Amino acid sequence: MKLDQLSADAGRAENGKKWIPYRSSKNKNLICFIHGFSGDPRKTFEPMPQLIEQDVQLSGWDILSLGYSTALLPDIGKGIWSADPDISEIAHYLNTNLDLLSQHYHRVALVGHSMGGLVIQRAILDRKDVANISHVLFYGTPSGGLKKAGAFSWFKKQINNMDNDGEFITTLRREWNQKFPTSYPFQFATIAGETDEFVPPESSLNPFPASFRRVTAGNHVTMTKPENDQATSFRILKNMLSDDPDHLIGAYSELANLIAAYHSDLHSLGKRLSELDKNGLRQYIFALEGTGRLNEAIHTLENTPVLQTNTDLMGLLGGRYKRKYLMERTQSELDKAIHWYDKALTLSQEKDNSAQVYYHAINLAFLYLMQDDTDRTQNKAMAELALAHCDKVQDGQYWEIATRAEAQLYLGGIDKSIKHYQTAIDLCKNNIRETSSMYINARHACNALHRPEWESRIEELFQ
Repeated sequence: MKLDQLSADAGRAENGKKWIPYRSSKNKNLICFIHGFSGDPRKTFEPMPQLIEQDVQLSGWDILSLGYSTALLPDIGKGIWSADPDISEIAHYLNTNLDLLSQHYHRVALVGHSMGGLVIQRAILDRKDVANISHVLFYGTPSGGLKKAGAFSWFKKQINNMDNDGEFITTLRREWNQKFPTSYPFQFATIAGETDEFVPPESSLNPFPASFRRVTAGNHVTMTKPENDQATSFRILKNMLSDDPDHLIGAYSELANLIAAYHSDLHSLGKRLSELDKNGLRQYIFALEGTGRLNEAIHTLENTPVLQTNTDLMGLLGGRYKRKYLMERTQSELDKAIHWYDKALTLSQEKDNSAQVYYHAINLAFLYLMQDDTDRTQNKAMAELALAHCDKVQDGQYWEIATRAEAQLYLGGIDKSIKHYQTAIDLCKNNIRETSSMYINARHACNALHRPEWESRIEELFQ
């Protein structure tokens, strides 16, 4: 395998499907496998790529296996054997391809076996920007080096790099710990094989905090060859890559691409946060929430200078506290959500802004139901207020129709509600974030109203 080429042949699964469809694929997520010393871009990981291709929950991810020159032949004898590149050169090769791939992919998961994990670490340290690296997994990687490598350091540059007392490993560990002392900007796991006699746990696991360590069945070779989709080595990978945010519904491939878009937004918008207008800030907040950084989204909004005068941003902050309340069910989060929606409603009424009034009123109707499902005076009053201002607006937009649908739930009109929800879904063309927001409110509302038969109809409609 030449250093400057991707392995097209080794990048094919047995069923003939390419592992590297990035030029034409609609997917924005990529799993990139990097094999180890004397490994092979196809054989090292088989059948893991095939298991990924067959798993519907990972359907939004494309697969690439990156090959490079490595062999047991010694690096001597010019004209007889050509010297294999050292790990730093291979890392540069990986970064070159990551730069090319980033033109299409918003998220890249790097999966390295043995020396491949050292390549990944060196590549990450050499990169100026790791924003699109979303997941990093090492299988049997000698991150602390190998004692046995020193005796053969003359034989291969790649073996020399793995010497536990050598310059490469000591520099790698120092720079990695300086850059990532306790946490990582990507999801991370380092995995040891329980019978791996080549790379001991003190080298594969101990260089990293305990919370990131995993152990799977198998030796140094078989740990990357799961027998089926229930094997621990595959399930570790799948659990890390599976996108199942509790505030979004949709096909797995669509969810994966939406999360990828959020990662892209974080990178592009976060660099110029102070320059963003209201719409840009909203997009950035959704990206933070969509990538699991809800507390950071709340903090960003609370420190926005125009928050105290902008009712739309108040509602956005109230919505983030509402989402946090639904996750944690704490009274303080419910109180904060009500506070911001109530403040926004008052200002919207003063400005006679009906579109803002129905937006805040319907959210307050929901929150008052969560606060007390027995005395529903405030819940019904807010639902009626929201309907009244929908009638004033009548713009036919999906949020107006969805507001009518939710208000009818609180006022007992389930058939009208279903009809309005269907129209709203059609109007927003099944946009994941919008339909998810409608569905979550409706499902929680039906549950609080103790109407399981309504909840069943809602679930059937949305799913």
